Amino acid sequence: MAISSDNDPEPTTTAVVTIRIPCGEDSDLVTDAEERLLRAEDINTVTVDDLHGIDPKLSATVITIGITLCWTSTMTNAEMRRRLVEVPGLESIERIG
Repeated sequence: MAISSDNDPEPTTTAVVTIRIPCGEDSDLVTDAEERLLRAEDINTVTVDDLHGIDPKLSATVITIGITLCWTSTMTNAEMRRRLVEVPGLESIERIG
């Protein structure tokens, strides 16, 4: 009989990303960034850990943030990067891992 454990931690990683948040959103920048990043495939949770910069523009605010991502499965940094670049408004990924 196979033994399973609920003690295995979820695959997590940290990253620093720059994301554009359109003006006129109903919530704050952190919540909007977390909601946008959750659109990436196979992400369970996103937590904004640090705010590295805010750059207000005419129609959007660009923020650079440190985040922790919990994925539904283990994957390489390249796979994580490919999934994150599909997030609407993501301008750059400065660091993963």
